[in-house]
Amino acid sequence: MTRVYKNNVIIDDGVVTKKNKNNNLIELFDYLETRNFNNFPKVISSDDREIKTEYIESKDYHEMTKGVELIKTVSQLHYKTLFFKDISKNKYRKVYDTLSGNIEYLKKYYLEMIENIESSEFMSPKEYLIARNYSIIDSSISYASKELKSWFKLVENKSKERVCTLHNNVALNHFIHGDKNYLISWDNYMVDTPVLDLYKFYKTDGYKLDFNYLLKIYNENLELTKEEKMLLNILISIPPKIEAIGDEYIDTGNARETIDYIYSGALVVNDNK
Repeated sequence: MTRVYKNNVIIDDGVVTKKNKNNNLIELFDYLETRNFNNFPKVISSDDREIKTEYIESKDYHEMTKGVELIKTVSQLHYKTLFFKDISKNKYRKVYDTLSGNIEYLKKYYLEMIENIESSEFMSPKEYLIARNYSIIDSSISYASKELKSWFKLVENKSKERVCTLHNNVALNHFIHGDKNYLISWDNYMVDTPVLDLYKFYKTDGYKLDFNYLLKIYNENLELTKEEKMLLNILISIPPKIEAIGDEYIDTGNARETIDYIYSGALVVNDNK
């Protein structure tokens, strides 16, 4: 096999070599194998500087098919590593304060934006697009704010949290559907609520797919609790910022993508209550 340099890794004779950014990966993989989860490339060797793994040939599939296989694999990871963890009562208060602050910031940000747009004599294509769709932006922010308060009332006195091993970098390009399913790029793994993996996948690729269907598949293997569903709905409902770089064509395209993301989130939330 010819040596290939791709995405900061070297592929040479069936071996992938990359920088070792997390010296605990071998310990992680050993643990996952004890939990009967082995959907990761086999480690050939490692040291403090680099890690070598087997090269897995990726097969071409439709994005939705790949998304289905990915969510099945992630649900297995979560299910097989799930446990309940004692938490301080400050844990949920910190989450609430962080999300509440973000929601309030976005509410003011978009209110100021629409006021500036409506006061302009002529709207640019991007401004017209935002004005036409401001109601969905505003309703998403309002829903997130209201639901966050309900979520906090539900969890504020809890002393335990359901957690699992998270890949913490879930995306279609970090998944290989080959002879079996493989998750790659584990450098940022952590232990926390399963909601975070689902939300991060939604942000990267999930909103472009039929995420409601993917959630149903996930729940067949590991059903989210009421508070986990609420938290996921809140996170999905918080809209990204629409920012400008000064190129009207690019800015309009970015605004369109953000608005599509928000509409997709509204559909997920309506189905996931």
